[in-house]
Amino acid sequence: MLFATSQDLLYVVLAVCIVWFTIFLCWLLYQAARVLKNANKIIETVTHKLELINEAVQYMREKIDGVSQNMGVVSSLMGGLVEKFVVGKLASNLKEKVAARSTRKAASQTKKKTSARKKVKEKK
Repeated sequence: MLFATSQDLLYVVLAVCIVWFTIFLCWLLYQAARVLKNANKIIETVTHKLELINEAVQYMREKIDGVSQNMGVVSSLMGGLVEKFVVGKLASNLKEKVAARSTRKAASQTKKKTSARKKVKEKK
């Protein structure tokens, strides 16, 4: 007979259980390694995508900085041109109004003097 005592049977069962437990642990270790490998791949992919996003943001920031610097120059030039034309137009309008007032005032004074002379001549 193969098993002389029940203790021999126990040793065989324990040996089979240890073999199955070892196989289970190896399988579990393999699955854990696959999970860690996938996690590492995901982390590398995310890191690469974040680097691409960072590069794109830096590129846009540089372009916007360049445009904003150019816009500062353009806005100062436009401000100068607008000021020149608006202030020039206002100054010319103001000069015309002052000239018109002084002409009206001179005309009314001349008219008063003329009417005063006529009155003086009529009284004589």
